[in-house]
Amino acid sequence: MGLMILGPVEGRSQGRPSSMGRPQQCTVLAALAVEVGRTVPADVLVERVWGQEPPERARRTLHSHITRIRRLLEMIDTRSGDPARLLLGSGGYRLDMAPDDIDLHRFRGLVKRADRRLCSEAEARGLLRQAVALWRGEPLAGLTSAWAERTRDAWTLERLDAVVAWARTELAIGDPQAVIVELNVLAYDYPLVESLAATLIQAQYAAGRTSEALDRYAAVRRQMVEALGIEPGPELQRVQQAILQGDRMGPTGPAISRDAVLAPQVRIPPRRPPHAVAGPAPRRPLVVPAQLPIDVRGFAGRDSEMAQLSDILETSQAEKQPALCVLWSAAGSGKTSLAVHWAHRVAQQFPEGQLYANLRGFEPSGVVVRPEEVTRMFLDAFQVPPQSIPVSLEAQAALYRSCVAGRRMLVVLDNARDVDQVRPLLPGTPDCLVLVTSRRALPSLVATEGAYPIAVGPLPCDEARRVLSNRLGAARVTADSAAVDRLIARCAGLPLALALVAARAATHPDLDLRTLADELDAAVGSAGAPAEAEAGRDVHVVFVWTYRTLSPAAARLFRLLALSPGPDIDELAVAHLAALDLPATRTLLNELKDAQMVSEHKLTRLSLHELLRGYAMELVHAVDSAEERSAAVRRLLTHYVTLSRRAAVLLEPHLSQEAGEGPDAGFPRITTAREAVEWFTAEHAMLLDLVRRAGDEGHDASLCSLARSLMEYFNRQGHWRDQINTQRLALDAARRLGDRRAMGQAHRGTGVAHAWLGRYDDAYTHSRSALDLSCEVGSTSDQAQAHLALARVFERQGRHREALDHDQAALMLAEIANDRLAHAVSLNNVGWSLAMLEQYEAAKDHCGRALVVLREFGDLSGQAATWDSLGYINHQLRHPAEAIECYREAIRLNRDAANRYAEADSQHHLGNTLMTMGDFAGAKECWQQAVVILDELNHPDAETVRERLTGLEQAQSGIGGRH
Repeated sequence: MGLMILGPVEGRSQGRPSSMGRPQQCTVLAALAVEVGRTVPADVLVERVWGQEPPERARRTLHSHITRIRRLLEMIDTRSGDPARLLLGSGGYRLDMAPDDIDLHRFRGLVKRADRRLCSEAEARGLLRQAVALWRGEPLAGLTSAWAERTRDAWTLERLDAVVAWARTELAIGDPQAVIVELNVLAYDYPLVESLAATLIQAQYAAGRTSEALDRYAAVRRQMVEALGIEPGPELQRVQQAILQGDRMGPTGPAISRDAVLAPQVRIPPRRPPHAVAGPAPRRPLVVPAQLPIDVRGFAGRDSEMAQLSDILETSQAEKQPALCVLWSAAGSGKTSLAVHWAHRVAQQFPEGQLYANLRGFEPSGVVVRPEEVTRMFLDAFQVPPQSIPVSLEAQAALYRSCVAGRRMLVVLDNARDVDQVRPLLPGTPDCLVLVTSRRALPSLVATEGAYPIAVGPLPCDEARRVLSNRLGAARVTADSAAVDRLIARCAGLPLALALVAARAATHPDLDLRTLADELDAAVGSAGAPAEAEAGRDVHVVFVWTYRTLSPAAARLFRLLALSPGPDIDELAVAHLAALDLPATRTLLNELKDAQMVSEHKLTRLSLHELLRGYAMELVHAVDSAEERSAAVRRLLTHYVTLSRRAAVLLEPHLSQEAGEGPDAGFPRITTAREAVEWFTAEHAMLLDLVRRAGDEGHDASLCSLARSLMEYFNRQGHWRDQINTQRLALDAARRLGDRRAMGQAHRGTGVAHAWLGRYDDAYTHSRSALDLSCEVGSTSDQAQAHLALARVFERQGRHREALDHDQAALMLAEIANDRLAHAVSLNNVGWSLAMLEQYEAAKDHCGRALVVLREFGDLSGQAATWDSLGYINHQLRHPAEAIECYREAIRLNRDAANRYAEADSQHHLGNTLMTMGDFAGAKECWQQAVVILDELNHPDAETVRERLTGLEQAQSGIGGRH
């Protein structure tokens, strides 16, 4: 697809989404795309962008947009391979490209071909599925003109039409589960569209979820009465009556038409704003991220640059346009310090959050951060639950933009290498400011997104003096102006070099500045500076001079820090890297911090400026032997392998602690599952980099161990792609080692990730390979784990009989291996599969036996899950009192295990059981507690529980809410 407007306005270039510029420019392009092949008068384009009262310069601005659009169109993909063109016509412009290369027109073509009079039911289903899949969220996302708003409503009507038609084809072939998730999402956004609600209710009923279907009807009826003052129409009433009477409804309703989708007098209800939700319990707004690094102490200067930034911010706010600024210059000029300091100054103007990401575009290692990694980091910052994060990278980017939409946000993208790192991370809302820093000017951002470039040159002499005065005191600086001038000249006005000089002077208050200047002058010529630009030589001289002032132990530590691959590192890891105890490490780190050779970028985490990292890398290869370097890397790997395994055991109690303890030195231990997740999260980037480093340098055994330890953390947090990439490297390493057991474990981890992503063929292939390899090596425990993985692949597809077969195989193998904990886990899984097959007595027996062993091992999460299973089984057996006790125990254990989602899930289930017993007050209390937790997690299940609460209100008021 060349041009996409059913979502954010984007092009596709070389198979990847590409930004088409700022919102006004995207509005022009969208207006042309709607009328593809026809000339659109310039006056019409002006009206569609600026409305009925355009500014005086509207025509000139339109011509500028047209010029930039022409350049962008040359780069987008087309099916024919011929470039799209923008042609000048009589009084206007014409977009010349095939309609099928524009998602809107392709969508309409597919819907037209799906007419049931022209094709079979199966063909219609396939065509409509393709059509619905073209939508990437809200159409024309981020465009705010009146024309865009009108057009968005009209297109949304077409989308709802197509979704309902597709859903009814799925129901016609007897697959209600295929449509419930999609319809639930749309029904939340458009609760008053009757045909949508009727089709969802019908699907829930067909899937055996009768109480949910009736709750949905009650919620829709209440909203229609409150919002419109009318009762549901005939279609909804027919569906409700059929459910109440136990009738089997036909899969299709009336022929789809606009009238069937939406009553003519009802305009499409607007999407609910992010913080407004109807229902008995208030919805918690998205968390407010505050990710800015620590502000720069003693910052001074950069008056001109900060004034430019403030002017840009003021202009963008007045014009209600997003602002994008690029701070660019050579390394060491203080771009990051400027961006962070100014961001802190204006942070109060962005009360709904500040996001920060170091893109690591110029790291000596050459490893840059991919945009999709940053998108996931930002979604985590908003505390979007893993279960709510979509599979495709494009959908994740769209979700990120949705989180930002309508919020005043400040986004800092530090150390960008090129525009490809930046574009996918740009919000599409006028209330955001984006600061980008780079060693490059990134001119295409200026050309297409209208970025404001700000060159950050060396500090002027007066501002450089202020920098030194802030650190050393005005009296000391003014006492010897000539020496200060020499120091500034030798530092070439570069803030990084000035910081090093100021640090040396501050830590030696008895040393006069003239002596410091003499030392720097003496260092010239003996520093071995590279033959680069003058500024580069000067900063290198300052590096050498500062390094020579360090104690031998601190100098060694500075060199070894270059071997740490991650963006930052904590002091415990530094101690292992250098083979030191913690007190000695802290002493040396304080010396390096005083000299400004390392910085505390985040609290307790240390980092090196990329120039200093490069210098340290030169030194470590020149001074330290290959054996010393290799030993340091091995120590760092041992540290992370050991702690990763300790953390993993807390998340997976059945894992044995095979890794050695490593040096202790009184380091605090990770003792709870909560601490384990927090540790993995803090070390996420470091662990990914270590996995890559281990593969590059032949530490294959460590790589395999790290990958195995990361498996459950990735699964819990939804980092499926990190899981797949890590296990791929582990699989390669295991093959090099000839370790077939490790190969099987890597296959299993990959299979689990693919299953979560819905790629069931890949999931089966990898899980089957894991089973085959575990059989070859004779590891019964690994065979059991592989069978459990295969069982989950089948369970997620609703193939419960096959899932049971694999769960039973795992149970048998755990028994053979005499692995009692694995046996208990398998018993619970068998019990759940039996319950899904409605064999409740057998299921209860298996879960009860599992519980005995799980208690013995103190596995709180396992016990909680089993009690929840027993609650479900007793509920189905019509033993409500027993079900209530089971659910209450599950809630208690989940609280002890700090498993918030599982606690809410059990509260929800307990409420269901209390409802069947007529304990309306108890059910309401449980569901309200569940909503509070789910809102804290920003979890979509909150809406399901809200529907239960609404249904309860309707039942109590006699409106017919049945359970």
